[in-house]
Amino acid sequence: MSDTKEYIKGDKHVHQAGSIMIKFAQYNVPEQKGDWKQQEEKEAEELEKEFADFEEMVDETAEDNSAPKVKVKPDLPPADVFVNRVKAIVMEAAKKNGETIKTNTRAWQGEYVFFVDGQRIAKMMDDLRKNHENKINEFISRHFKSNKYDGVMTVAPFIGGLLELEEIKARGLQLTDLEFAFEPYYNSASSAVRRLSAKLESDEAKVLYGLLIGFQKRHKRTDPT
Repeated sequence: MSDTKEYIKGDKHVHQAGSIMIKFAQYNVPEQKGDWKQQEEKEAEELEKEFADFEEMVDETAEDNSAPKVKVKPDLPPADVFVNRVKAIVMEAAKKNGETIKTNTRAWQGEYVFFVDGQRIAKMMDDLRKNHENKINEFISRHFKSNKYDGVMTVAPFIGGLLELEEIKARGLQLTDLEFAFEPYYNSASSAVRRLSAKLESDEAKVLYGLLIGFQKRHKRTDPT
């Protein structure tokens, strides 16, 4: 393309697409080449100035800091999605710690003091995430059939298994009393509670539970009182 800018004399038409402006001008000018040359130079200066003003206007609009911006949350790694959901549920459950719960099931009737060691479990899950992401991913690949890594079909049984670990298991805790902890996260909390009793028997699940048992020594049990 030639570096020489050509201007067509005549009527002005402006075509704007995005940040591109094209101007055409056409004039019917008598053959007065001296006057035409002078007119052309003047018109060129005006066009240059107008185009520069247009470019500045486009740039200011693009960089307008006052315009609302939509922040897109980046997708978390699968291990984070899974670990975060487990932590959220056990911490939700821990909000009832210290409350006296009356129960009347076929297995047991009476009352007990509710307790789930949410803080300790959350720290253990953080430890697992920090040091054994590969093992979590192997578990996820084995148990999650889609990219919904916080699905109740796996999360609930995993939490049920956690609450059965010897040093974590709370005395008298009835799984049916955990329904409230699932309500903020799943449409059917009662279904989630039923899944708590399902057993994860895969080698990948056993590896995670084994690692978590080892972490118990690093993270002291919370005093129920």
